[in-house]
Amino acid sequence: MHENKQRRKLLLGICGCLLYVVGDFLFAALGPEQSTETMGLMVRVAYLDMATWRFVVSILCGVLGTALYYVGFHQMEQLLRCHLPAHQQKWLKGFRLAYLTGTVCWGYVHAMFINVALIFQFVYGTYGDMQTAADIANRIVYCNAVPMVAAYVLGDVVLSVVMVVMVWKGLLPLKNTAQRVLATFCNPICCAGILGNLTTLLPWPLDQIDHGTESLGHALVLVLGLLLLREMSKQSGKNLAV
Repeated sequence: MHENKQRRKLLLGICGCLLYVVGDFLFAALGPEQSTETMGLMVRVAYLDMATWRFVVSILCGVLGTALYYVGFHQMEQLLRCHLPAHQQKWLKGFRLAYLTGTVCWGYVHAMFINVALIFQFVYGTYGDMQTAADIANRIVYCNAVPMVAAYVLGDVVLSVVMVVMVWKGLLPLKNTAQRVLATFCNPICCAGILGNLTTLLPWPLDQIDHGTESLGHALVLVLGLLLLREMSKQSGKNLAV
């Protein structure tokens, strides 16, 4: 029963990350005829062609996804706390720092990006001046640059480093090198940096997969958590048998 509850929490976390993926697609995916031009740092001309409902649903996905994200990652932290030997518990601190940063920041970052797009839309719709609308929207990005970068470093980079280290130190139940190589992609940086960039070489609509690969990387971390839970359950069963 306890194992089923742990599994449900990890699955809820995965669902939260998949809501992030949906939100990313709604915010960033483009049609074959839409412009890929950007104005300044983060403002895309294509925002003017996107329906407002996409942005509204995307924000909702980000808010709900953040709550579920915490449930899943908190459960994985508890599993790691029980599984890691005492001299390897230092990696747990990095894991905890990363997912707590994500819990605090991902909803905020997601909503900020959406609001930039909405401001660009509304200012342009009111005044008809695309450059002015882009300048105003970009100012929002610049004002939020420091917390955005901090969230990326602590929430994505630290988590990815911790996961890669645990994979190659043999701290996760992976039986051979092939599994470790595959598990190396199970984090936001490697998933987005390698898989995401490779998908941009594909024709539309497959090239749009790139927009969700960072969030997918978080979901894959929790997939490793499911593998860890299964192995811990097996070991517990063996100990009871003995």
